[in-house]
Amino acid sequence: MPDPKRDLKQLGRLLLHHRHLAELSQDKLASATGLDKGTVSRIERGEIEAPNATTLQRLATALGTDVEDYYVLAGYLNPQGLPSLGVYLRTKYDASPELANEVEDYFAWRRGRDKE
Repeated sequence: MPDPKRDLKQLGRLLLHHRHLAELSQDKLASATGLDKGTVSRIERGEIEAPNATTLQRLATALGTDVEDYYVLAGYLNPQGLPSLGVYLRTKYDASPELANEVEDYFAWRRGRDKE
């Protein structure tokens, strides 16, 4: 049985990673989403037990990421899509973010070769 606290910590790490990739501070992300900076901070630390689905959607939109990744880690079922490979590997196999990124990069490279 997955540990929901671990998933919330993973959600926080993923959000932090996406925020850094977008080169946004917590203040700027909060401003872009209309959320309180404290809310962003608590989600990044895995301290909000049930992040609101709308909040996750706002974060994903502001960061240009797939909300499905956040939904999976927050424990929401999403009938509209599947999580990215990296999130799946981190959730199902407790893969490190680095390993998950390497696998995603390899898969993208390999998939590109198959299309040639």
